[in-house]
Amino acid sequence: MRARKLFEATDDLTNSKKHVGALILLRKHAPVHYSTLIATDTVWTAKIPTAATDGVYVYINPDFYRGLDTDSQRAFLLAHEVSHVIRQHPQRALVFQKNGFCGKAFQPDVYNRAGDYLINDDGIKMGLEPIPCGLYSDEFTRDDLIESVYSQLVQDNQDGDQPDDQDDDQGDDQGDEQEGDQGAGSDASDGSDSDDSQDQGGDQGSSDNDSESGSDELSGHGGHDIHLTPEYDGTPEEQAAAATEDSHEIARAVDHGIEQAQEASIEVPKSILNSSFKYGEGHASDTDWRAELADLLTKPAMRGEATWSRIHRRRYATLGVVSPSYKGSLNRIANIIDVSSSVDRGVLNQFMVEQAALIDQLQPSEGVIVVFTNHQVVGVHEVHSGAELLDLDVPNGGGTRMSAGIEYLDYTGLECDVTLVFTDGELYGNDWEGLGDAVVVSDRQLDAYNQRNADAAGVRVINAAA
Repeated sequence: MRARKLFEATDDLTNSKKHVGALILLRKHAPVHYSTLIATDTVWTAKIPTAATDGVYVYINPDFYRGLDTDSQRAFLLAHEVSHVIRQHPQRALVFQKNGFCGKAFQPDVYNRAGDYLINDDGIKMGLEPIPCGLYSDEFTRDDLIESVYSQLVQDNQDGDQPDDQDDDQGDDQGDEQEGDQGAGSDASDGSDSDDSQDQGGDQGSSDNDSESGSDELSGHGGHDIHLTPEYDGTPEEQAAAATEDSHEIARAVDHGIEQAQEASIEVPKSILNSSFKYGEGHASDTDWRAELADLLTKPAMRGEATWSRIHRRRYATLGVVSPSYKGSLNRIANIIDVSSSVDRGVLNQFMVEQAALIDQLQPSEGVIVVFTNHQVVGVHEVHSGAELLDLDVPNGGGTRMSAGIEYLDYTGLECDVTLVFTDGELYGNDWEGLGDAVVVSDRQLDAYNQRNADAAGVRVINAAA
């Protein structure tokens, strides 16, 4: 891995009996997490009170780890930390921290709490024993999107539905080490863990100084671990390239783990599949569409530049030109907009507003190509801000053939990180097949005929009427 280690190792439990026992359970119950953990450096350090991750490395306090009651709890802890790595929560949080979330100020403590709810539900469903001091929720599951859960928690806080969480957040502001110590101390099975927690309080103070970063501002959320963000040395270009390499290395480990899980007939949750380059494409979803849209456009903003690990399939099929597909810093978005008379204009307006907020948040370097399409392309525009997008006059009328917009992008050679097709979903079978890697945003629930065609073509569908 190319990220800088934020803490130096003070111990090594790699070959200890307790750790080996935890790894055996992790491999049995969670092969994806096991595969990713093996590809990830685990740093055993007293510089943190419990455990932490920056999305690249896993940091574990050896005394806290030893003090957990069972090997299954230790496996749960390992799965928890590496889940943040698999789902790239620290990297995604950093993007939102810098740019806001859908045009609003980002609350990292709430985001971290949302991530822990999903991850801990995953650990329980995998059959591992939960850690008493973790964060758990009966409302959210491992297949929810973190952005959707985050939005719900923010709304609940605004409505005053979660005063206890708000109190926790205020306590977090006084120092992560206090909360981590209380969690370890109150859940200790013997006196030794209580002593460890007192020692760790001082360690946490030094860890903030050692890291010399703003990472700790993402950590306060009330859970058992600390959430950090990755740090890289070099020029901005070198840092971006290093982050991309780390992301790809983690994704390869995730892909390998998914293959192992499938061979062993172990269920892999949708959220983990979506974190994979190889397995995360082409599925229908009924998740909150605004959060799913934000998730879809945020991922490329974290993953570096163009990659030759997978060629642009549609351009090769139509032009015979081999070119890379983009998995990197957001360069260009394409919006192919269905302007036929059957489109629900109210939902289209909501989509445009959401897109405008995301454009201003993510600021794609080469802007957004808007292709108004009915049975043919009737207008093309390039915009670089949300205001420019909302100022466009949207035509009305005509038939429906969305692959006409795809063909326009292919033949003009416009490479896009993400291609969105907004439509009413009333497409012929060959039109679905012509959408390739595009993601459809539908203004209504697809009927059985179109859903079957979408599934057969492997097209991901976001239901904007949900």
